[in-house]
Amino acid sequence: MSSREESVITPLPSRRRFLQQLGLGAGALGFSMFGGLALPQSALAVCEPPGNPGTAKRWRKDCRMILPRRPASTLSSDELKKLKEAYQAMRALDTSDPSDPRGFKRQANIHCWYCGEGTQVHFSWQFFAWHRAYLYFHERILGKLIGDMNFRLPYWDWDSPAHRTLPAGYTSPNDNSNPLWNGTRDMSPTDEIPNEDVGDSVMDAALTAGTFAEFGGTAGGSGIPEGAPHGSVHVDVGGDMGFFDSAGKDPIFYVHHSNVDKIWSDWNKASSTHTNSTDPAFLNLTWTFFDENKVWRSMTAAQVLNHENQLRYLYGPSKFFELLPCLLDWIVIRTDWRISKTLKVVRQTRDKMAKVLEQGGRARLHLTDLSLPLDKSAVYRLYATPETAKADEGPSGKGYLGTFPIVLNDRAGRHTSKQARNMVVNLSTPMLDALSGAQGPVRLALVERKGKNHNPTVIPVRAKDVHLTIAEVEREDK
Repeated sequence: MSSREESVITPLPSRRRFLQQLGLGAGALGFSMFGGLALPQSALAVCEPPGNPGTAKRWRKDCRMILPRRPASTLSSDELKKLKEAYQAMRALDTSDPSDPRGFKRQANIHCWYCGEGTQVHFSWQFFAWHRAYLYFHERILGKLIGDMNFRLPYWDWDSPAHRTLPAGYTSPNDNSNPLWNGTRDMSPTDEIPNEDVGDSVMDAALTAGTFAEFGGTAGGSGIPEGAPHGSVHVDVGGDMGFFDSAGKDPIFYVHHSNVDKIWSDWNKASSTHTNSTDPAFLNLTWTFFDENKVWRSMTAAQVLNHENQLRYLYGPSKFFELLPCLLDWIVIRTDWRISKTLKVVRQTRDKMAKVLEQGGRARLHLTDLSLPLDKSAVYRLYATPETAKADEGPSGKGYLGTFPIVLNDRAGRHTSKQARNMVVNLSTPMLDALSGAQGPVRLALVERKGKNHNPTVIPVRAKDVHLTIAEVEREDK
């Protein structure tokens, strides 16, 4: 599905980027508009680069059997035992040979280095491809350590309502005798990932993205699922998972990202038009990793696109395929947000969008280059008005539109990325009514999601642009 535009209000020519992402570079001090302090480099934990092993050997092919990555919730006792043995062996290298790049700490530091210390693979089209390559070599190392190259990582199927607690193997026993356990988690074994972070509406918005730019991002901005569900789960688990530099220290990271990788696979399969970018700048992206034999390898984005034939793993069918409509092109409805910083949905637009929803199509709200406080990792709720944001009644309340997470690089609060964060939410008829029923222009607002009985601080939405899109259901001619 491609996109075309339908201008309701013709915007002025684009101004200079409205707001750069907050945060300062290493070694600098300064205050953001939200009062967050960027600490000097000397005060921060520094991830070590992978060393200087010389020229990397190009990864060429994988000749293993094509085998499935399966939901962690379906693993047999023997399969779970093998998974724990693999991570136990990986952790043992931290003590027996700390210089071995296959050790658990060294594996965790890969993500730390690529999340801002050495480079940044988040908030752009690098996100999906880099993480797929990272998990691929991690999976091969685990298999090598237990002498089974048919080993495949499981995935945490939090998109299923029945599996939103941490997978049992990662909490039983819930102590350091379990190599899958991490004691820093905020999420207890009985806590559940909130539906508003990973539910059907969130997944639908990701899987119906019309182009790879929308789904997987661009050279300078994030795609839909990198925020919710991906970032939201990081925040929900908390602890080491709540920061990019430490996320790899929690074994749950790898099964979480295995499911994120599945979303990419599912998006490709959801429509014949869901094709990956063919831009040479994307295809030629190159990263380096140690393989299971401690050989320094290079891999390109082009080499990870066909995970079944090239990387030798597959996923089962998505439960969402039966629910996804066959949509026509997404039509962009421009607003005057760039001028007024308010959103006015005129009656004509509201009626057209409502008709599309009634016929089974989709309507969405887009916030481009969204700015949020960068003083903590948190999930923020978007509301149609400051008044409904102040009430903060959640998904079942008035004016609620969706959630967006912020995951900081590290506990020091440093966040150096300048790339755009883009939020897209599916609109229901009540949400559309909330956007069009107010007297005068709508002033979108956000609040940090917290527990009950709190006094929310309302944050006016700051974004480069806000616009709407609609996609009608394709129907056979009668």
